[in-house]
Amino acid sequence: MSLGPRSLTLRLLALYAAILAASLALFAWQLSRLFEHHVERRIHAELENHMLQLIPQFYKRPDGRFGLRRPLSDPRFTRPYSGFYWQVDDAKGKVLARSRSLWDTALQLSPARLSREGLQEYVIKGPRKADLFALVRGVWLDAGDGEKRYIFTLAVDHGEISTAVDEFRHDLYLALALLAGVLLLGVAGQIWLGLKPLRALRGRIARIRAGKSRTLPDEDTLREIRPLTAELNALLAENRKEAERARARAADLAHGMKTPLAILAAQGRDLKARGAQDAAAVIHQQVRALSAHVEHELARARMQGKRHGKRPQTPVRKNIEAIIQALEPMTGDVPLTWHVDIPPDALVPMERGDFLELAGNLLENAAKWARGHVSVSIRRNSAAALALVIEDDGPGVPQDRYDEILQRGRRLDEKTPGTGLGLAIVKDLAQRWDFELRLFRAALGGLGVAVVFR
Repeated sequence: MSLGPRSLTLRLLALYAAILAASLALFAWQLSRLFEHHVERRIHAELENHMLQLIPQFYKRPDGRFGLRRPLSDPRFTRPYSGFYWQVDDAKGKVLARSRSLWDTALQLSPARLSREGLQEYVIKGPRKADLFALVRGVWLDAGDGEKRYIFTLAVDHGEISTAVDEFRHDLYLALALLAGVLLLGVAGQIWLGLKPLRALRGRIARIRAGKSRTLPDEDTLREIRPLTAELNALLAENRKEAERARARAADLAHGMKTPLAILAAQGRDLKARGAQDAAAVIHQQVRALSAHVEHELARARMQGKRHGKRPQTPVRKNIEAIIQALEPMTGDVPLTWHVDIPPDALVPMERGDFLELAGNLLENAAKWARGHVSVSIRRNSAAALALVIEDDGPGVPQDRYDEILQRGRRLDEKTPGTGLGLAIVKDLAQRWDFELRLFRAALGGLGVAVVFR
């Protein structure tokens, strides 16, 4: 599975990761806030319980000072700077009594806070400039010198809350990171399974391209993929029809040109009979060139559409022998020896007409240039691919001119009869069937051509 910048899998994973990260970040922030509020409510409840203990115990001693009849139950109020503090002020803000934990400091309340009734919550500064979460309550009470209004304050270091929240966040982030990893792995598996039908569709399209099938199957396709499969099948059918129409138009064109070409050939013969040899030669040359071009285009048209479908299997030996038999009368005064090394059961994945076109052009080219020997064999290369190899003992072709002789209409020797289309047709056929065409120096000394049937 490729994960390049244009990968659908990578895009889906990136999109899900972004949504997951945003969701978990929002969830973590909300959960942290809820936990902080929960801790504050617990601290509030705890301080309120201490407040209920503090108020009844407050009294005025015989020496005129204020204090508690019994110390509060929590020992942190007696440990200096423990983070838990209490203090009692009069209505004007004068400190009357305080916990030992305050040591040599006092809680400072503004006049506005001293004047408010009921239970109030504040964040105030405490010892060592620490932020304190405080409960303040004004109470009318007779502490031994008549009923007066006293301000009772209980406070806890806000660092206690912050420490609890920080520890919670640490554990929360670890848990959410683990959850995110598990979810991403799950989604990666889900995406892999979800895209599996597309990978299968790609394989089926590759089979069509290789000629092993004509259409995409529909019966075992997922419902969501079926519209795409139907459209692709319709496109393939339309392409086949268009190829058939193109072949028909090419055939019509060829038939339409036969009559004008026959007339031109007759005119050439007439001119030759009248003694106009040069004009007749020019006409005959152009007629042959036009005929060769027509045959070339007809060959290309016949190739269209034959790759769409199951690849046929064509026997090699008997077709090669038939071509050699047809070429023998054309070799003229040059006796050729044909060396054929082809197993009787050898098959090539190619339509018979195209194979005859390909092999015929190669054998005709070899026979035209050979001095006396042509070798035809079927071999297997290092990758176990079947190859048709044709070699001759002619003059050969320089390696730097291989590309040139594969071009349509190009001939290295203009004195030798021909149109220069044979190897060009072979090249077109090889490309159409996705075969590999190789030119090399033959062991016999001439040109060697190998067609690898991949």
